[in-house]
Amino acid sequence: MTNQVTEIRDKTIKISLHIPPKYLQKPIIFDLAVQYKLEVNITSALLGEEGDGDGWFNLKLKGTEETIKEGIKYLIDLGIEVWESDQIGQKPFNEWDFEGWSLEG
Repeated sequence: MTNQVTEIRDKTIKISLHIPPKYLQKPIIFDLAVQYKLEVNITSALLGEEGDGDGWFNLKLKGTEETIKEGIKYLIDLGIEVWESDQIGQKPFNEWDFEGWSLEG
């Protein structure tokens, strides 16, 4: 009898977010890291001068395919705009089926 070990490899995806002011007091990026066990790297951010306006973030998420899907579903369920970033540009993420998404790993 052979023991089959399934290797779960981490994947990486680059995304951009628009977080509206109504979520100013909600730790959305922190939640991605803690609740969804994702490694989150903020590669750039743009916030209002007083920190009370819209937030625009470029993130690199690292985790299993499943945890990345769950984290992005969380964002979309909140109504946060999410785009995938790749070498060509950005495309909006309207449905979370991941068909054609560039998960590196």
